[in-house]
Amino acid sequence: MNVIDLRRVDLNLLVVFQSLMQEGSVTRTAVKLNVSQSAISAALARLRSLFGDPLFERSRAGMLPTPRALEISARLAPALTSIAEAIYEDSEFDPMRSARMIHLAMSDDLELMLASRLAQRKLAEGWAVDFAIHQTNSVLWRDSVDSERNDIILTVTPGQQSATSQSEPLFSGGYSCLYNPRLLQLSDRLTFEDYVAVDHVRVSYDVQRGWVDDMLAARGHKRKVLCAISHFSGLASIMSSMPVVATIPDHAAEVLAGIGDLTRSPVPLHAPRFTISAIWNVRNDGTPENVWVRKVLRELVEGM
Repeated sequence: MNVIDLRRVDLNLLVVFQSLMQEGSVTRTAVKLNVSQSAISAALARLRSLFGDPLFERSRAGMLPTPRALEISARLAPALTSIAEAIYEDSEFDPMRSARMIHLAMSDDLELMLASRLAQRKLAEGWAVDFAIHQTNSVLWRDSVDSERNDIILTVTPGQQSATSQSEPLFSGGYSCLYNPRLLQLSDRLTFEDYVAVDHVRVSYDVQRGWVDDMLAARGHKRKVLCAISHFSGLASIMSSMPVVATIPDHAAEVLAGIGDLTRSPVPLHAPRFTISAIWNVRNDGTPENVWVRKVLRELVEGM
C-alpha cells in the first residue's frame, strides 16, 4: 500500500486496533478511547474487513488476538509512536540537560540484558539523565504500572491490560539451554535423552514448576531439579561449580554464556515463544521523556 492508497483508510481504525490489542475487551477499549461500545464494535468490523482476518477471537480470558493481529501490532506500534513523535517534535526531551531520574521496572533476566547496554549508551553519549531499575515480573507488573514512581515497565506481553495503561511490543524471543562444558560433557546441541538424564536448575520467581515440567510430564518424564532459585543472578555461581542445565530465555542465556564461558544449546523440546512489551501508565502517555525512553529501548533491542 502506498501513500495514495492510505486515503481510503480511516487511520483512527488503527488506534482502535492497538487499543483492542492492549485491552482485550471492547468495553475497556470504549472507556479508554471515550467512545461507545457500539462504535468500537463497528470499528472492529471495519478492521476485520480491511485486513481480511478475524483479528480477535472471544474466550474466557477476553478477546484474544489471532496470529495475524499479533503480526500487525508488532509493526503498527512503532509506526504510531513515530507519528506521535512527529506531531510533538517541539517538545523533545533533552537527555544531555535533564537531571531527571527515569525509573524502569523489569525482571532480572531483562535487567541482565539491558542494564549494561543502557549504562554504555549513557556513557558514550554523555547523558545527564539518570536511570533506576526496579524489580517486577509477569505476575506483579500491574502493581508496577500503578506505582507513580515508574515510567516504563518491561514484561512479557500480558493477555489483558487495564484502561489505565498503554503498551507497545519491543521484541520477541524464545528459550535456550545453558550448561558448563567443563563440568558436563554434552554436545553443543543437547539431545532429548541428555536433557532428561542430567540435573537441572530451575529459575522462577515463585520457584514452582514451569512449562518445561509440563512438557516433560506430557511425555512421561520428570525434570531432575537439583535446585530452584528465584533470580537469574544466582545462576552464575551455580553453573560455575555444578554440572547442571538451565533452560532460560535466549536474551539471558546469551549474556550469561559470555560472562561464564558457558555453552548454549537449543532446547530439545517444542519451546514456547514470547513477546516483551513496554507498558506505561496513561498518565505518562505522550510526555516527552516517555516518548524518548521508549525510543531508546527500541534502539537497544534492535538486531536481537
